[in-house]
Amino acid sequence: MIAIRFIIALFLTLVFTIRAVYAAPVETPPGRIEALYSQRAGQELRLFGRDLFAGPMPDDGPALGSVGDDYRLGPGDELSVLLRGQVSRSSRHRIGADGMLLIQDLRPIAAAGQTLGAVKAELDAAVAATHVQTQAFLSVLSLRRVGVLVLGQVARPGRQSLPAYATALDALMAAGGVLPDGSLRAIRLLRPGAEPVIVDLYDLLVSGEGAAADLLVDGARLVVPPLGPTVAIAGSVKRPGIYELPPGSGAVTGPDDTSDLLTLAGGALRPGRDRSTLLRQGPDGAERPQLVSSADPLRLRDGDLLLHMPDGGARAGSVTLSGAVAEPGERTLTDGMRLADLVDRAMLPPDAYLPLTVLLRRTQAGGSSQMRALDLSALLSGREGEMARDGDRLVVLSAADVAFLRGRSVLSLLSGQVPDPADLSVCAGLAALAAALSADPEGALAAGPLAHAARGVEGPPLPCPPLFQADGDLLPFLLRQSVFMRRGSLRPGPYPVAGPTSLASLAPLSGGSHDGKTTASPGQVADPDGDGVLLSGPVRQPGLRSVGGEGLSLRALLSGPGAPLPDAYGLVALLERTDPAGAGRRPSLFAPAEVVEGRFDLRLRDGDRVTLFLREEVMRPASALSEPDVPDPLPPDIRALLSERAVALRGGVMMPGEYPVPGPVPLSLLLRTGGGLKPEGDAERLELLPPPVPPRGRDDGDTLGAMPRTLTGGATASTLIPPGAAIRVGLKQRPQERRGILLAGEVAEPGTYDLAPGETLSMLLDRAGGLTEDAYPAGIIFTRESARLAEEEGLRRTARELDRQLGQMLGGKNPPDPARVELARQLAADLRNTNALGRITVEANPAVLGDRPELDMPLQPGDRIHIPRRPLTVTVSGEVLAPASLLFDPDKKPEDYLREAGGLTRFADDDRIFIIHPNGAAEPLESGWLTHQVPTLTPGSMIVVPRDAEPFEWLPLTQSITTILSQIAFSAAAIAAISN
Repeated sequence: MIAIRFIIALFLTLVFTIRAVYAAPVETPPGRIEALYSQRAGQELRLFGRDLFAGPMPDDGPALGSVGDDYRLGPGDELSVLLRGQVSRSSRHRIGADGMLLIQDLRPIAAAGQTLGAVKAELDAAVAATHVQTQAFLSVLSLRRVGVLVLGQVARPGRQSLPAYATALDALMAAGGVLPDGSLRAIRLLRPGAEPVIVDLYDLLVSGEGAAADLLVDGARLVVPPLGPTVAIAGSVKRPGIYELPPGSGAVTGPDDTSDLLTLAGGALRPGRDRSTLLRQGPDGAERPQLVSSADPLRLRDGDLLLHMPDGGARAGSVTLSGAVAEPGERTLTDGMRLADLVDRAMLPPDAYLPLTVLLRRTQAGGSSQMRALDLSALLSGREGEMARDGDRLVVLSAADVAFLRGRSVLSLLSGQVPDPADLSVCAGLAALAAALSADPEGALAAGPLAHAARGVEGPPLPCPPLFQADGDLLPFLLRQSVFMRRGSLRPGPYPVAGPTSLASLAPLSGGSHDGKTTASPGQVADPDGDGVLLSGPVRQPGLRSVGGEGLSLRALLSGPGAPLPDAYGLVALLERTDPAGAGRRPSLFAPAEVVEGRFDLRLRDGDRVTLFLREEVMRPASALSEPDVPDPLPPDIRALLSERAVALRGGVMMPGEYPVPGPVPLSLLLRTGGGLKPEGDAERLELLPPPVPPRGRDDGDTLGAMPRTLTGGATASTLIPPGAAIRVGLKQRPQERRGILLAGEVAEPGTYDLAPGETLSMLLDRAGGLTEDAYPAGIIFTRESARLAEEEGLRRTARELDRQLGQMLGGKNPPDPARVELARQLAADLRNTNALGRITVEANPAVLGDRPELDMPLQPGDRIHIPRRPLTVTVSGEVLAPASLLFDPDKKPEDYLREAGGLTRFADDDRIFIIHPNGAAEPLESGWLTHQVPTLTPGSMIVVPRDAEPFEWLPLTQSITTILSQIAFSAAAIAAISN
């Protein structure tokens, strides 16, 4: 019994779950118009009314109740006739195509077009005339179906079969609903013999009325046109979304203006004064904001976006504290309350902005608020005794709020650049600033000193703070109250102040300093302390340094916070100084290590720029500089300047290389920068090669001879090494080389062997105990590092040449099509990524080496030797349908193996098939049926079918493409052989 109850409960749960899944609305992805408006508004917006078709569509029209006497019959309706009395019988009758109802023993009744009640009356009269004491009862068994043609922007256009009670909405649902790019307001309903009717689904959605609820007739047509003009509303409204404008004027639902749009969106979320911004795109495609009020609504146009931000109202008998405070909110207004009583230091965060706070005070009951600037530090100290009033709101700014004023989006607007619509849609402050600038293009904000100063400053990209998202008018007000801190400031930009303020207190906020008593007022541009000295590069604290009244030296700049980091290059740094003649900046070099050690110093000036470099930036290898895909971290002019002033350090030093220097440097500093001497380096034996003598040499006593000379004193010599010279440190002994050789495979004792001087392959095999019985010396794999590097360099060189020729052709008059360009680029990438082996063809058969000692390969350190086991297969690789290793048969020809591998692909180059013999030697297959020369195949051989070069015939490098493709195929095949 328990099991039966459990099964019943499980069955009911499954049924209700399935019903819930099928009843759940289907989440449809946003359409293109929805995505566009959502991006502009900064919130998701959907087309109004689109969710009407989001749920599952009914299969057979609407569910019906009882049929009333007012139902109008037509062909196809099925009726039940019941006679009781002298004649008793029941029968079913369907109204025919001629509209007649035919019943046995009764006269025909014209039923089509008549109501059910009228046909009942005629039936009673016909029965009374034919039968005595007989009553007739008439009912509808099944309704006829009407055919409606639904066309246009619907999911399933075509003829729809619907019940007779169906409306235009039912027909649209039967057609799968209106598509996202279809109109809901301009649907045309065409009935046979009647005037066309416009079906506006907005009337049905808003008021429940309209032509969408009218019954359809057989043969009606519904045409859904594309989506018409649209507007959108976002922000603090009850039903934000995208609304389609009516097709004509005078529509019942609207909207015609911004007030109608707000009403259609359900109104504001809360009562009170409203503040709306209309974003409208002009003929040039630029989006411009317009402030809108409910008292003066604007007519709507296609593409308008209304951002609604209601102000709400303050509570009577209260004041409000907001912004960067620990406990924002309303406070009860008491008698004698001052604004200073609202805030104290305990409730302020560490980054509160003290020079200014904003007071919003209503001018009259229910009126708009006016903004005033107050000194927050004066409120905290009690120096400001302003009394609080009912409805006052005090806004405390944070450092992030003020930082946004010097952000890129604000400075670009202030300097006259076209605003980004995306920024305006997400930040009410930027929208209010754009509106203020466009309303008064000649005013102090748009054409004053701050606007001119902003043109030379590019601020960082900063997000819009919540303060300016909630109250946009604060942003233009704060800019009008700002001093623009410019030269001598690490963070230039506008800084709001309540009134005249000393630069000594304002400059530290902008990253500068000022020792004087100068003051600045709102709307002015201030330079706290000249241009200063800019220090950048690998130092502890890069940034702007003030020269100050006592001046600044290079040694003081590179000490303390400006000290170089351990990875800084100590021999060269850059000093850029403005040319007095106004010809730009003049670069000069110095050695930071000499400055830090006290051997060099220089007085700095305002505007100087000091740049230190990383060691890895300066000491970049020449091979890396020649790679086109790897950018040089240094500017080309700096790289050229350094390359002209290098000293070569060679021999027994830890880090040999080319070391750029600013001028003659001490030998000890140069050796220390090079990491010191190696253990085998000889400190007593140093050789100096002076720089080359100028072409028309002059002998003024300062130029050393061109012949190398030994430095007296060795590494301790006090000689200055000039640029262009070379220092070589001698060695006490020859450095130890890697002498190991790897011998693997079918030898008696495989492993790593130290190389003896003059040792050959046969000698090594003897030391390893000789070959095993299964050894296959003809397939020896002998690789050498120098050969591998040479092969890879050849492939990389070909890739660079391919890139160069491709670039020339793309810049020509007739560039190749993109598909061919992509093929060439892929080929160049394959060349760069192909791994070479460095395989060398050698003889390893001891009997042959004994007869012909000249074939015995001398060995080198690092060689790798593998003696394989005798194979029993021949491998076919490359452009064949089924690459495989096939059983060796001495009677088979190469063509037989190709046939067993499925034959060639359509990309194969059948004229250049080649064979790799077991020892690594390659031989072209050629065409045996033309030359009658069939290459001999041995076990372990590999047949390689390269790719056809036809797709690359348009390249000037065509004659080498076949070789390139063969090299790639050869390398891939050789690696496969090694793996096997």
